Amino acid sequence: MDKQRALVSLAITALILFGAALAIRGGLNSYQSLLSYGWQETQAKVLTNHIGRFRPSGARHGTDFYQAKVGYEYIWQGIKHHGELLYPDYSGDRTQEDAEERLAPYGIGQQVSVYVDPDNPRQSRLIRGVQLQQLGDIILGLAIVLFGLWSLRSFHRR
Repeated sequence: MDKQRALVSLAITALILFGAALAIRGGLNSYQSLLSYGWQETQAKVLTNHIGRFRPSGARHGTDFYQAKVGYEYIWQGIKHHGELLYPDYSGDRTQEDAEERLAPYGIGQQVSVYVDPDNPRQSRLIRGVQLQQLGDIILGLAIVLFGLWSLRSFHRR
């Protein structure tokens, strides 16, 4: 029985660590996104836009994701730069329609606002600020941690 208790404790601890890592990742991405409010706005020219379709590894048919991809160029202090980032940790949309909606403001040849890190002008993004997905990672990660701690406590009380 001691081996079984040790394995269960180990599995719950792994779950807690996974939740903590997810919450930390969401927190770091949110922090970086908050910093983007201090970035400088400039104009960029959209060079490419398309929707990529992919299936996460191990997923079954019908679980495709659609990712809006935008390539743009901008000039910062006389130097031309290229960017592709909508916002950090954007991993795609569940439907093609959602990806098309996200892509709609970025027509090829169009001038759009881009936000540039003045300390590192090679870093830019089209959308600044914290996105719902980043907050979701924090909340889900914390929920997993709390569930794991509760499970561990309940298991050890037996």
